[in-house]
Amino acid sequence: MSETQPGLEIFEVTLPGIGRRYSLSAIDDARVVVVMHHSGRRDLYSFNAGATSDDAPAACVSLTDDQARRLGAVLGGAYFKPSVATDVETIIGDLLIDWVTLRPDSPGADRSIADLEIRRRTRMTVVAILRDDETILAPEPHETLRAGDRLVVVGRQEDLGAFLRHVVGAGDG
Repeated sequence: MSETQPGLEIFEVTLPGIGRRYSLSAIDDARVVVVMHHSGRRDLYSFNAGATSDDAPAACVSLTDDQARRLGAVLGGAYFKPSVATDVETIIGDLLIDWVTLRPDSPGADRSIADLEIRRRTRMTVVAILRDDETILAPEPHETLRAGDRLVVVGRQEDLGAFLRHVVGAGDG
């Protein structure tokens, strides 16, 4: 099984007589490997960025099936939803719809959509601005963005990072 979005690929390999192995890259280019045994046991391995297949893992944890399912619920946000995850993100095919909030120190605060050249520089489109109690649908290019504005953007998943860096800045939304 391999997801199609860059940076979110999960690679699956059948391990005859053992179960399956799943590998994915972490934010810092480290690697996480999960081995799911036929018995239900899960082994989680963490490899530092740049580690080769010959390197020993930086950490290893074995979990029972129940422990793994509980950890999965925690990671999935069943117990706690971080404030950054309160921004709604929807992906339909290759189309991404996301909501982000500008801060006073955001590069896009107090600048117009045209001045920022958002579409040309990030390939994302601002389709709405939620400002106080007002919703501005299909904002004009001359519309000035303000701190506290909640922007509804549409584009492709792989272009979101450029948009966040160019318009929202550090802390990303």
